[in-house]
Amino acid sequence: MASSSTKGAAPASPAAAQQMLQLATAYMAPACLYVAAKLRIADQLADGPRPVSDLAGGQRGVHEKSLYRVMRALASMGVFAETGARTFSNTPLSELLREHVPGSMRDAVLWLASPTHFRVFAETGHSVETGETALKKVTGLEAFEYFKQTPEEDQAFNAAMSGLTANFAPAVLEAYDFSGLGTIADIGGGHGKLMTSILKKHYGVRGIVFDAPHVATGAGPHIESMGLSERCKAVGGDFFQSAPAADSYILKSVIHDWDDDKAIAVLKNCAAAMHGNEGKVLLLEMVLSPGNEPHIGKWIDLEMLMMAGGHERTETEFAELLSRAGLRLTRVVRTKSPMCVIESVRA
Repeated sequence: MASSSTKGAAPASPAAAQQMLQLATAYMAPACLYVAAKLRIADQLADGPRPVSDLAGGQRGVHEKSLYRVMRALASMGVFAETGARTFSNTPLSELLREHVPGSMRDAVLWLASPTHFRVFAETGHSVETGETALKKVTGLEAFEYFKQTPEEDQAFNAAMSGLTANFAPAVLEAYDFSGLGTIADIGGGHGKLMTSILKKHYGVRGIVFDAPHVATGAGPHIESMGLSERCKAVGGDFFQSAPAADSYILKSVIHDWDDDKAIAVLKNCAAAMHGNEGKVLLLEMVLSPGNEPHIGKWIDLEMLMMAGGHERTETEFAELLSRAGLRLTRVVRTKSPMCVIESVRA
């Protein structure tokens, strides 16, 4: 006997059922991407098509028939193309899995599709029930303590952030003029990819890359390799305690890591350390759109829920957050990437 909730309901269309099946199996795609990135398949195909026997041959622990099945599935999504019997070539998508090419997403894939993420997202229900990070349930540690204690994961995370910065930086530099900002402190600046990109374009600007001591150590060699040691320095510290003195501040993908109280503490430290009243505090963040509009930020928001304990925000939420930190939002500059430049000044 049909229940009252289903009685008279129209049967689901085959297309809707197929779409739901695709959604339910969507976790398989990143698992396959991770394997392809780990095995450097795209780099092996850089010079043209190769049979899967070649791709598997010479790599310890690779089962040829199983690799073919993974490659076939990825090719069905446009990642690689089967150009002949069990022979594959790169596509524009798989080119992004190559290591040393402009716009490479390999490091981002190795982090976001990692086994750690699969273990964490298996505990989504825990975060929904408690509001706590699933990472802590899985590892016993919150994100940045976890990174301190797991150097391999810390390296993977920082490599991913540097790679994503390299992807977003051109769009940000095109959309926003950083000249005239004096000395800019990049708070949570990682290995300095963003700061050095700004300095390369704007010769009158000086920079400070500020991050946890063990992270800032990795910025020094990058700054030197870019020939910017005279205009930029790396400084270690705790942005919850203080910020280095500077004319202006930039925080890329920092505020979204934290709840409102912790985010406000970081912003207040920047406002307190800023020279004069003419400087700017710039946030590089995704700005969520309301309603049902698709936006990658709505998925990265779940990354924040599960891994870091922070969240993505709307423009209104950013304005309120900045106001509570003694800052005033002046404008949001959209870019050709998902990143926006959220500009603020002292209130």
